[in-house]
Amino acid sequence: MSQMRIDQMQIKDADIFEILLDNFPDMIHSIDDKGDIVYTNKTAEKLLGFTRTELASMNIRQIYADEVLDLVNAGFADLKKKGDKTVESLLKAKDGTKIPVEIRSFSIYDDNGNFLRTFSILRDIRQVKELQNSLIHAGRLAAIGEMASGVAHDINNPLTVIMLSNEMAVREIDRQGTPPEQKLEKIKGRCLDIQKGSKSIQKLADHLRNFSRGVAEKQETVDLYDAIADSLFIASNKVMSARVQTSNDLSKGCCFTTGCPNQLEQIFINLVGNACDAMLNCEERKLTISVSPCLFGDLQAWRCDISDTGTGIPPEIKEEIFQSFFTTKEKGKGTGLGLSISRGIAKNHKGDIQVTSEVGKGTTFSVFLPRTEA
Repeated sequence: MSQMRIDQMQIKDADIFEILLDNFPDMIHSIDDKGDIVYTNKTAEKLLGFTRTELASMNIRQIYADEVLDLVNAGFADLKKKGDKTVESLLKAKDGTKIPVEIRSFSIYDDNGNFLRTFSILRDIRQVKELQNSLIHAGRLAAIGEMASGVAHDINNPLTVIMLSNEMAVREIDRQGTPPEQKLEKIKGRCLDIQKGSKSIQKLADHLRNFSRGVAEKQETVDLYDAIADSLFIASNKVMSARVQTSNDLSKGCCFTTGCPNQLEQIFINLVGNACDAMLNCEERKLTISVSPCLFGDLQAWRCDISDTGTGIPPEIKEEIFQSFFTTKEKGKGTGLGLSISRGIAKNHKGDIQVTSEVGKGTTFSVFLPRTEA
């Protein structure tokens, strides 16, 4: 075995390798066939708060968050078969802190091809996630800004109904000679109009508040019908002002995925808004939304197609449209973040967004999301 000298000391190759691993900025671990931890570096101690002695007596499942244990078991079995794997997961530190990590793993086999152990590098991506969330929130606020004028219109309509109904109810009260029963019936009708208008404003305010603040960002089972319907509700003024005819074949309770409702809603708001913009100068203005089951790689998925009859996308910029700050809109009419953020959200949900388009005939954005049982 070769040796080298550091500070007048002879160090063997194995010791040098140990020093390199211990000072590596990412956590490293190795686990055996049963999932027991057989090696960790010093970074693992710093990241998780366990000593190396404690980690050496633990199973790999003890350092992962409870909500990802099923995925850990499936991923471990898959890794032993395929030999390498890159995933994102969630560690659980000694104090209960949950730490998002990117994991790159490979398997080690003996000369006969029998599995021996895995070797994994785990990178703390908390800062990356914070930046991603900030960008998503920025895109959400940008979408709210673009919809501001339309929101004012959506509020003014029911507000006008409320004011007129209130005025007519007061007149009815002051009117002489009307039988009491008839008067009460008319006043009740005005009150119902006021209630209906108030609920419309309340519903819009709730949607906008939740959407802008990012309420319910945790992963949960989402009915795609609700995500798409809420998106169309928020974007309704843009759809109407562009005189776009919409067609949506999705039924409630049929298509479920797992994800963050507001983030999924953000995808569809962006795509619906872009479709309306693409059809502004077209005679035929049809927006079609459809959802169908499909395979996305090895994943059972839903394919959500948002199709328009707009101007289409030139082939030379089809990939560029997903880049941050790339936009074909006039200055002041787009941030260039919508598609970039939307694709990022889809990928965070283990899916993607793809596009097919023909210049002069229209465009279809296909959102792929994993299928979940209700």
